[in-house]
Amino acid sequence: MKRVLTLLLCILLILCTAGCFAEEKTAKITSESISKEDAGLVLHFIDVGQGDCTLIESKGRFALIDAGERTESNKVVSYLSSAGVESLDFIISTHPHSDHCGGLADVIRNFDTAVLICPDVYTESYVWENVLDAADERGVAYETPNPYEFYQLGDSTVTVLSPKPDAVYSNLNDYSVVCMVEYGNTSALLTGDAEKTVERELVRGSYDLSADILKCGHHGSSTSTCSEFLHAVSPSAAIISCGENNDYGHPHRETIEILQSSHIPSWRTDIHGDIVATSDGNNFYISTSTDETRVTTPKNDNTPAYIGNKNSKVLHRATCESVTKMKDSNKVSFDTWDEAKKKGYTPCGACNP
Repeated sequence: MKRVLTLLLCILLILCTAGCFAEEKTAKITSESISKEDAGLVLHFIDVGQGDCTLIESKGRFALIDAGERTESNKVVSYLSSAGVESLDFIISTHPHSDHCGGLADVIRNFDTAVLICPDVYTESYVWENVLDAADERGVAYETPNPYEFYQLGDSTVTVLSPKPDAVYSNLNDYSVVCMVEYGNTSALLTGDAEKTVERELVRGSYDLSADILKCGHHGSSTSTCSEFLHAVSPSAAIISCGENNDYGHPHRETIEILQSSHIPSWRTDIHGDIVATSDGNNFYISTSTDETRVTTPKNDNTPAYIGNKNSKVLHRATCESVTKMKDSNKVSFDTWDEAKKKGYTPCGACNP
């Protein structure tokens, strides 16, 4: 009997501990601004058009994930300089597609970089060869991490979750380096172009995927952000990096709808420009280059997915800037685009439901 009681107490202790950990990972997305002194982690989602680029900043240390096409390298170098970057602790090249790695060569040539982290996958690409040449010229070391290896950056950690060293995929996107950035009780999951195959592998893995911010894979393509993965991450905000009126139709309608049906507000570089998420260890504050005061609200707050204008019959996403200019008496709420369409509403040009 004593053994049984001891076993029950152990199980109870484990469950309580797990509950504490779950609560610690739950942060709010808040409208309260954060002073520079209180900012332990800053994520800069830089608008590089139809591409990807994220600057991570923590207590005066910097790291970069991707740098868009080479045509965007001047903007990236300028942005980094304006942010106070003099050197980079590391660069992560998620995978050797030009819209992710194209600008890295110029970044490497302009900023001292300790190490270039990239997946162990080869592709014949002049753009990627240019990145490797720049790294060789500047004496930058290469590193291919294993899952769950982490890199310290200031007071934050960047943990690599994928790919596995022996991974074999038919799609280069799935070799993307996926990583979790954590500071205090806040976290963000950055997925490169990883698609549903990898997302499901991560769900089956042992790492806790829950994060306050999810950077949607593959620019919001329908090939990523599957329901199982989104449920596991359970973010309070989503970030999508894509170009205005891009040829791929990113973000795809399926991705927008799954975010809206889960009441997860999203920010897009094609609409909001540069997006900055700042953490004090308990909350994230999100600002954009088009609207410095726009912030997310916690999910499950019953915020409608769409707001329609009763007079003009124009439909907007709930986070659209136009909604703030409408009179409350002129607003009508819809949970889905199809619901609004049946009632004669047409989409706002900027929102594209």
